[in-house]
Amino acid sequence: MTLTTLLMALQTAAAFPAGSVWENQGGSILHIDEMLENGHFHGRYINNAEGYPCSGVEYRVVGDVYDPLIQFSVVWRAEEETCHSITGWTGRIEEGEIVTEWRLVRWREDGFSEFAGESVFTRIDDHAE
Repeated sequence: MTLTTLLMALQTAAAFPAGSVWENQGGSILHIDEMLENGHFHGRYINNAEGYPCSGVEYRVVGDVYDPLIQFSVVWRAEEETCHSITGWTGRIEEGEIVTEWRLVRWREDGFSEFAGESVFTRIDDHAE
């Protein structure tokens, strides 16, 4: 591992550590369960946006941090509820926030639909590993 790669990994770990919990302006929650040295992470995402399906259920989230850039995605499939959708977020980590644009693609029997928007996540807590 080069010194530059090591420094980037340390910055990422400090800004976006495993065990951190983030909330966006719609009340949705992003849990970071594991952060690898290469910036890959996984965790759980709970959609709490008012008026949207698949709410209140934990879904698997995977992503990558290339400090200060970030991308992550959720396939809205769980035992409790499946929404035939995939959402991807891309953005940056700055000043203690994750600032993203997202795009959701949904399939229904009558065809596909797409939605897009912006989310800003703020760190709210840490959880036990």
